[in-house]
Order: sequence, then structure tokens, then C-alpha cells
Amino acid sequence: MHGLAIVTRHLIAPAWAIWERSPYLRHHRQLVRTQFDPPETIRRRQWEMVESLLVHAYLTTRFWRSRLQEAGLEIGRIRSFDDFRKIPLLTKADLRSRQNDMLSDQYRDIPLNSKKTSGSTGVSVEVLVDEAAQQFKRACTLRADQWSGWRLGERIASIWGNPQIRTDWKGRLRRALLERNYAYLDTLKMDEAAMGDFADALVSKPPSLLFGHAHSLHLFATYLKAKRPSVAICPRAIISTCMVLHDWERRTIEEVFQCPVTNRYGCEEVSLIACECERHDGLHVNADGIYLEILRPDGTPCPPGEPGTIVVTDLMNRAMPMIRYQVGDMGVLADRQCPCGRGLPLLEKVEGRVADYVVTPRGKLISGISLTENFAVKVPGLAQLQIVQEEVDRFLFRIVRGPDFGPASLDTIGRLVAERFGPEVRYECEFVDRIPQEPSGKYRFCISKVERPFLYGLNSPGRDG
Repeated sequence: MHGLAIVTRHLIAPAWAIWERSPYLRHHRQLVRTQFDPPETIRRRQWEMVESLLVHAYLTTRFWRSRLQEAGLEIGRIRSFDDFRKIPLLTKADLRSRQNDMLSDQYRDIPLNSKKTSGSTGVSVEVLVDEAAQQFKRACTLRADQWSGWRLGERIASIWGNPQIRTDWKGRLRRALLERNYAYLDTLKMDEAAMGDFADALVSKPPSLLFGHAHSLHLFATYLKAKRPSVAICPRAIISTCMVLHDWERRTIEEVFQCPVTNRYGCEEVSLIACECERHDGLHVNADGIYLEILRPDGTPCPPGEPGTIVVTDLMNRAMPMIRYQVGDMGVLADRQCPCGRGLPLLEKVEGRVADYVVTPRGKLISGISLTENFAVKVPGLAQLQIVQEEVDRFLFRIVRGPDFGPASLDTIGRLVAERFGPEVRYECEFVDRIPQEPSGKYRFCISKVERPFLYGLNSPGRDG
């Protein structure tokens, strides 16, 4: 494995990039050099990119020209990030209804990359990305992935929902020599037989990197611990993505694979947003590719430590400018620099989707990730749990019982419900064999069906609520 990895890194990957006419390796070298720049240098570079993007969007798209004019904003008078915050937020509703107007006139006759969301919030949207931006994003992701300890050219095994695997000879050649992604476990088919076959493949050819959805990695780790305790699978790196990684899941994964987990955060619309480095002490914002804001419902910036709505500006995509896009997630900024010395801004944590927050009868908001973590740690015998808020004062708990689940578990659930939501709240428990997945293969462990308009005060007219 080591020999082919070196050949891929130094010969095959550069040759393939030349053949594809891709500058991603050149971008990657530059990104590696600049990641330790001082924060003020990185922020100054971001502002220059924001200014350039605004001019481009205003001059070449009908959507942004009208959006800025309606807001009474002139390009030459947006001179700081404070001015920038006056631009109304971009929503999923805008993407659905105004996609053609958002497309830059300069890119209408050029082949573009289509990025479609899985629609986990009920609505799928499509973003078109130009090739230059796509290759820069590829470089940003490569830099972040290598913070895990994995290196380009080393073998990868993936746990993924409905993986799109090319089976023609070109696809097989690319996967074998360049991507080195040799084994897949489809999260939509994670029964014991499939997990057993995947484990056998990883024992036969040990991966350097194990990559996948957070909870799917946890399920596979739990399977190995219970059914194959003598099997040793020890990758150099593990990358968890696409879902919030709970601390209790991280502990199980790291115990089973004897390897630290690198938590990565992004979305289909803008690609990589943030990622842990080798210190695992917060997530570095991909400041070379995006500008990130954490906002309160009234649109003012959250200070470090206060959770708020994540808003992202894609600094690279010129085909369909994504300016102040409300991703739909909640996060918390850090007020410190990572011990690693990188000047990239730091996210303390990602709190999950806005739609995963619940509201109590007394109007208190509770993060879904905090809830599920709290119940998972305190309720004995829980194998899996999904919390569904049906009404303000009514909850459903879908429970997969473990061996230790019993009357004490039910008593603990009752006590926690009263403590967290209030004594007036009703609830019922539904015992299931497994928690249902989203069509993408992801899991959602806290779902609120209660409308909370105060969480969506950030949206512009035509909001996606």
C-alpha cells in the first residue's frame, strides 16, 4: 500500500491533474503555505474577495442587481463587513424560485457542475458551480482531509448513502490509481451481512482512511464491538462528515478503531465549511473558500460562545454567486486561536440544523444535539434514540432497546422529559428495531414539527420557513 501511495502522490496525481487540466494541486500547495498566515491577513484577503464577488454578481446577474438595488445598496458604498451585513440573506426559497436569475451571464453557455441537496429539510435545491471554483474547492477539501493524518494516494474505505460508483473502465481506473477508494458500505443497506462483508474487505486490505457519515461510522463501530470483537481494523485516520458528531459516538468510534476522529462540516451548496485539525480542538473555517457569519434572529452577529444561525458566502463560485446564504444550521464561534497556530477562524462547534431545535411550552429553545446527547448518556440501555416534537407539549421517543434497557430506563426518560421540557409535557415511547434514515442515508435524531417563526426572522421576503 505504501509504495503505490507514494507513486500516486508524486506521479499519478500530478500527471492526472495535467491530463484533466486541473490546477487543484497547485491551489493545494498555496493553501498549505497560507494556512498559518495571521488572522488579520486572512480576513483582509477575504474582504478583497468579497468586494470582487459583489462587483461580479451585480454586473452579471439579474438577481443580485435587483436584490442590492431593492436594499438601497450601491457597490461602491459597501466598504466593510458591517456594510456587507446589510445585504438581505439568500434562502433556499430564492434558490428554488430564482435560479435562472442567479446564474451569471458570463456562464450561461459554459458547462457547469450541478450540486443538488438531499432535501433532508423537505426541499431539495440545486446550485450550479463553475469548473474553476470546483477545482479550488477540491484543493480546500484535500488540505482539510490531510489534517486527519491521511495523505493523498493512500487507500480509503467509505461508509456512504447510495454511493455513485462508476463501473466503466475509466471509473475503475480512476478509483484504483487516483482516488484509491476501494471499499464502500452503503448506509441504506447497513444490515449485519453488509457490515460483515465490509469488515472482511477492510481486514483483507486495511485502509489508511475510514470516511463516512457520523452515525453510520458509529453503527459500524458498534457492530464490530458486539459481533466481531477480535477483528482489528486500525486506520491511520477517520473523517466524520455530513452529520453532527456526538461526543458519545466519537468515543465509541475511537475506542473500536484506536484512531482519533476528524470532524468535518460542509454542505452540498458551498462544499467545505470547516474541519478539525490534528488538535481536535474546534473546527477551522475554510476562510480561503468561504466567509462565515453566525447571526442572531435579528440579523446581528453572535459573539463567540453564543449559538446562532450559520450564514455563508461562497468566495469562489462565479457561475451562481452564493452571497450570505442561510445554510440552515446552527453553530458557535470560538474566541481563541487553535493551538496548532493556523490563522484560520475557529468554530467551537456545530449545533445541528435549525429544524432540529425544539421549543418548550415556556418558549425556551433547546438544541437537538444537546438533547440526544443528554438522553443517550443518562438513559441506561439506549441503543438508538430519535426525539420527535409533534406539538409544543407532545413528544414521541423512537427507541431501539439495548440489552440493559428496562423499567429504570423508562423512569429516567420520564424524569428527563419533566426536567428538560416541563412537567406539563406529554410523551410516548415507540419501540422500533431501527431508526429510519433520510433518503440520503443520513440520520436525524431530533425532529421538531413545531413552527418557530422567531428562528426564521433572518430570512428575506419569500423566506424558506
